[in-house]
Amino acid sequence: MRRQPVDRSVVMVGWMMVASLGCAPTWKSKLQADTREVARALGDPVELAQPFDPKTVPDIEVPDKIRPCCAFGQDMHAKLGPVPIPIFENKNVLGPEEVGPHGYDGGPEREHNGLVYTCRGGFIDIAHIRDNADRTLYLALQIVRALPGGVDLKLPEEGTDRRVTIAPLPDGLLERHGRWTTATALASWASYQFSIWHEVVTWYGWESTPGFSEKLSAFSPEDLYSNVLGINLAAGIVLNREVRSRESYDESMQAWISEALRRLGVVDKQHARHAMAAVDGLWWDSKKKLPEMTLVTRRSLDLGVPVSGWIVADAVSGDATIEKMCAKQPPPLPLRVPEKLGDVEISKLVTIQFTFAKWIPEKFPLPAAKGDTVTVGEFPQIVADIRREGQELLGPDFDRPGSAKEPAKADAKEPAKE
Repeated sequence: MRRQPVDRSVVMVGWMMVASLGCAPTWKSKLQADTREVARALGDPVELAQPFDPKTVPDIEVPDKIRPCCAFGQDMHAKLGPVPIPIFENKNVLGPEEVGPHGYDGGPEREHNGLVYTCRGGFIDIAHIRDNADRTLYLALQIVRALPGGVDLKLPEEGTDRRVTIAPLPDGLLERHGRWTTATALASWASYQFSIWHEVVTWYGWESTPGFSEKLSAFSPEDLYSNVLGINLAAGIVLNREVRSRESYDESMQAWISEALRRLGVVDKQHARHAMAAVDGLWWDSKKKLPEMTLVTRRSLDLGVPVSGWIVADAVSGDATIEKMCAKQPPPLPLRVPEKLGDVEISKLVTIQFTFAKWIPEKFPLPAAKGDTVTVGEFPQIVADIRREGQELLGPDFDRPGSAKEPAKADAKEPAKE
């Protein structure tokens, strides 16, 4: 038999393959895992071999504005004393596509704020998200520079002079939990206390816009949940190191707000307006005008965490639109603010003082002369006084959302056509 000629190139390839089988396998890649993601997967907050330079942290000035939004309700009219103001109408309720870009401390002017409705968090005030996020960002960046040492920060006046003091950390705490996790936890806890104080002083008569009472908005149904949502978003952005500058923070916050609303099951404007109409006569009274205190008839006073949103479907029965619009959504999502770092209570590390200066309330459950100071530990006594007065002015159930099992006070009105 005649042999076929051998292709030398095939033989050479074969020998190369055999030779490769006898060698130890090699796996070379230029890919590198994100150290933060690996740490998160392992549940390990410790920062290894990452020297910290405080100069690398952007220096962003303290926010000193309060965004002017939003009384709970829709299509509201106003009056000046007993005289109605013609033309003025505050629509308030937005669809998700109407929420504008974020601007730290209230800019740019194209920011568009109002109330949206989400299936998992209830009504959300976009301005409250932004205000609380900006304050949390500022606190976190200031604290992270100082750790493990302490820092004393004075915030702009808001009813009172406001000061937060971070104590030097106990030995080992920073190493166990990491610099950024520690800073954001302390900042988040402090920011939540400041958000509560804003509701307190507006209840007792402080006005961010002189001449316009804000008592109708103090502790309104959406406030606390919106506040915590903003705090959590800012903390997430800081932990993800998306703050190289004020501009990069604005871009990140715009994206994070949009994704947070999507995750919470935000509904379109028509359904949001229907949801607001469904609680007219229960959570608010469309017959009242701004700034009547009794326009918002229910207030959320549960300061404990986790914070849950008020869900319309839980308070209103027999409304087919309300029942259907969130039927396919996951269950409501309570939100948390850190209260501990490991076994250490954050309240033991952070001291907040509210000192009366320019504004003195006419009535207050604690001494409130110029120079008197209130601390977070006195919040329960203050809230008890608010609850007592609220029951006198708004009724015994003013601090509860109501239950769909209870008889409905009125059928929901059809939302007005835009």
